[in-house]
Amino acid sequence: MHFWKYHGLGNDFIIVDRCGQPDFTPEQTRALCDRHTGIGADGILGYFVASAAPGEPELPRMRVYNSDGSVADMCGNGLRCFAGWLVDTGRADLAPFTVLTDAGPQRCTPMRPHVGPMQVRVNLGRPEFEPTTTVEVDGRHFEGVPARVGNPHFVMVRPADSNEAVAFGHRLSTHARFPRGANIEWLEVRDPRSATLVVWERGCGLTRACGTGGGAAASVAVKLGLMSPGVPLAVTLPGGTLTYELESDLGAVWMTGPAERVFEGDVA
Repeated sequence: MHFWKYHGLGNDFIIVDRCGQPDFTPEQTRALCDRHTGIGADGILGYFVASAAPGEPELPRMRVYNSDGSVADMCGNGLRCFAGWLVDTGRADLAPFTVLTDAGPQRCTPMRPHVGPMQVRVNLGRPEFEPTTTVEVDGRHFEGVPARVGNPHFVMVRPADSNEAVAFGHRLSTHARFPRGANIEWLEVRDPRSATLVVWERGCGLTRACGTGGGAAASVAVKLGLMSPGVPLAVTLPGGTLTYELESDLGAVWMTGPAERVFEGDVA
């Protein structure tokens, strides 16, 4: 099986052409993503071709397999890497195109700067919110806003503390309050245009970057009046900074960030 390895701010993925092939099994996914005995990655991105509806043209389709064997609806960093891979392998041009995902169609615009890695701007769709809620773990109370941007998220406005994320991330992510699990965000707003973020991702744990998590965090910050709509918002994660733009009515979330090829090869 031929594969490509890409990363977006350290959030790394194995990309495989699965046209005409079945889904990966959880066991296959865990084996390939294992960093000691496999290729090593936060997840696998499977390439398929499908139509959004009967009679419509075929489009590239991305399937996201988390390193623990589960399947995600969408992945923002993965989508940028997938779009970059489509361009690098001649499956798409340097022009806007649509990628189908389990969270719906996503619009991608790849840009190749004179210096540095390819940048990809993607539309993550309209954010959806639930009322602020409090989740209890070991007697500690965590207040946050459940939000959906591609995936389910729980955004907490509190110091972006990686140690706290390691201590409580898994139990928050799998709490009964979130029947399908959730990505957990620690959002520290610095000013109306910048913030720091730590994310515990369902399916892969503490991550260097999470594209949909940054989108959810920025959306919640704008909704709460902590950050500004209509201007570029810099969200800094452990792996680097992503840029978001939100429409004033929170009708759509746009994200821009890098997609970098690491290597390619074959695995038995």
